[in-house]
Amino acid sequence: MTELTAPQNTTRDSALEDLVGRIMDAAEALLRTHPEGMSELAMLRTLQDDPWRLLASIDFSSPTALYPVHFLLFHSLYRQRERLVAESGETIDISALNIRIRPTPDRGLQEAGQHDALHAFYRDIANHDLGETTINRMLDDFWQGITRPADEDLRLACDTLAIDRPPPDLNTARNAFRRLAMRHHPDRGGSNEQLQALNRAMATVRHHFRGYS
Repeated sequence: MTELTAPQNTTRDSALEDLVGRIMDAAEALLRTHPEGMSELAMLRTLQDDPWRLLASIDFSSPTALYPVHFLLFHSLYRQRERLVAESGETIDISALNIRIRPTPDRGLQEAGQHDALHAFYRDIANHDLGETTINRMLDDFWQGITRPADEDLRLACDTLAIDRPPPDLNTARNAFRRLAMRHHPDRGGSNEQLQALNRAMATVRHHFRGYS
């Protein structure tokens, strides 16, 4: 039994590692052409289509069907982030709402900050194969905790709006948003990308305060 199982597992692991490598390369290529970032959903759908064709059809309504694909993408992104930090001093912001490459001013601090709980979870390829009960429990935990965004998402939002983190109140964020939106409006020399970034940041801050209501 052992002699039959080991080669099968080895072949599967090799195929999975090959797929992860291709997702890493594709994700970086996509992010280089989308400097404003992409949502997880947009990246998954893009990786299904030409020229990539790395992912099969995904049932987005089924947690047990979606989880392995979600895990593979995030596993690949965390590995690619490690590579970029080491090779170019860049990093990847990783969240379901926005994934983007950005420079990091202090490589040493960035490297030290990689090993958080999410990093540890997604870097362990064994977590790709979880049972339905475990996946559903994780989903329940997610919905219970979704009342506030992750700390990293809130930090990026506050940086975008140039306000303190955590923001003292929602009106402070709203005033900052209005001021920056006027300054970066395309009619005043700004860009749609800047406005989109401000809108995402404001949505994150609103989400943060909703968690206290």
